[in-house]
Amino acid sequence: MEKIYQYIDENLNRFIEELFILVRQPSISARWEGVEDCCKLLTGMMEKIGIKPRVLPMGGKRNPPLVYGEILNPEAKRTLLIYGHYDVQPPEPLDAWDSPPFQPTIRNGRMYGRGTADNKGQFFAHFKAIESVLKIRGKLPVNVKFLLDPEEEVGSPSLNEFCRQNKPLFAADMALNSDGPMDTSGRPRLSFGNRGVLYVEVNAQGANMDLHSGNFGGPIPNPAWRLVEFLSTLRKPDGTVAIEGFYDNIVPPTPKEKEMMAKIPFDEKKFMEKYGLKKFAPPENLGYMEKLMFRPTLNIAGFTSGYGGQGSKTVLPCKAMLKMDMRLVVNQTPEDIFEKYLRHMKKHGFDDLEVKMLNTYAPSRTSVDHPLAPRFAEAIRQGFQKDPVLIPAGGGSFPGAAIRSILNIPILSVPYGNADENNHAPNENLAIDCFKGGIRTTAALFFKLAE
Repeated sequence: MEKIYQYIDENLNRFIEELFILVRQPSISARWEGVEDCCKLLTGMMEKIGIKPRVLPMGGKRNPPLVYGEILNPEAKRTLLIYGHYDVQPPEPLDAWDSPPFQPTIRNGRMYGRGTADNKGQFFAHFKAIESVLKIRGKLPVNVKFLLDPEEEVGSPSLNEFCRQNKPLFAADMALNSDGPMDTSGRPRLSFGNRGVLYVEVNAQGANMDLHSGNFGGPIPNPAWRLVEFLSTLRKPDGTVAIEGFYDNIVPPTPKEKEMMAKIPFDEKKFMEKYGLKKFAPPENLGYMEKLMFRPTLNIAGFTSGYGGQGSKTVLPCKAMLKMDMRLVVNQTPEDIFEKYLRHMKKHGFDDLEVKMLNTYAPSRTSVDHPLAPRFAEAIRQGFQKDPVLIPAGGGSFPGAAIRSILNIPILSVPYGNADENNHAPNENLAIDCFKGGIRTTAALFFKLAE
């Protein structure tokens, strides 16, 4: 490992320059800008390292190109599947960037540019770990496969079905995802799962045009009130969700998971001050971490109707729109919760509302007692020279459930991004020390998994 780490040190500047080539190529899936060009660039980079790539069209109207890669050793006893995504968020607002988003630059020990951290820089660290091991050892001690998603930033709509149809291709003993930020303490994280999500849009219609609230107000129904009345049925006074069966079969944290949560660095007072809060949302008998990791939510993500500009406008709106996301935990499925949501609407007399399911991710959880989990922790300690923060389940959502539930491969997440990476925001960045630590960690992980 000393020789491998020496190679990483000696070639780090070149690694950064090569990453910048990838970052300069836009790949904005939300408006399908540059995705195919980025795919071509990516496969060429993989071939140069020694990873055998395949571009696999995923079907449908847009036919997005998933990038599969593999590097196999006939003597290897284990196979690691690495998930990443090469699409990026739109860069707007452009005037909020200190340097152009697709002209990467280095400032104060950080690489700035759209995709540096989310997710090009993080999966590129795996590429450079492979290169470093091959240069020193000539072969990898494990088989490695890549699943590089072209649609993660728009909810990976094609991934689940594609995984169902190509299950043997991705077969592996373990999977790794490196995405998102490290802990705010500066320590790397080892996460065992994530909540899922169900995102819906609800529309209410009144008249066929906006009307004068004086001349027509009273006899003409207001669709905004219709949505407010619907919302009032969804939540009980104690803050819990009123949809029948919403909490069926959810699993409370085990004693070991509670022990993990207790060790997560968290300063409640500083957190409250940072976000200007006086108290947390109910129920009050559950702690912050348990609410975040083991409890489902029902969130109002947006409510639009009528006039919201400066001053007054006496308008009776003709339509209203509500957007809601539900974060789901293990033993909940988006499909089941959506059916219960629809039944609740009908039961309370709101079946006149139009409902759309916009996107979903199933929850994902790998056992904290998985026998290979300690190998990941050991690799992190070796790569970053720090003890990882153990996370039973992250609060957010990502396509890990396709790997855990459809491919039946246990997956762990080890983010290589700094805590303030500004993913999805202007001035997205990846600290050079994090990039280097990620390369070191992946290289160490190959050998730890081979033991």
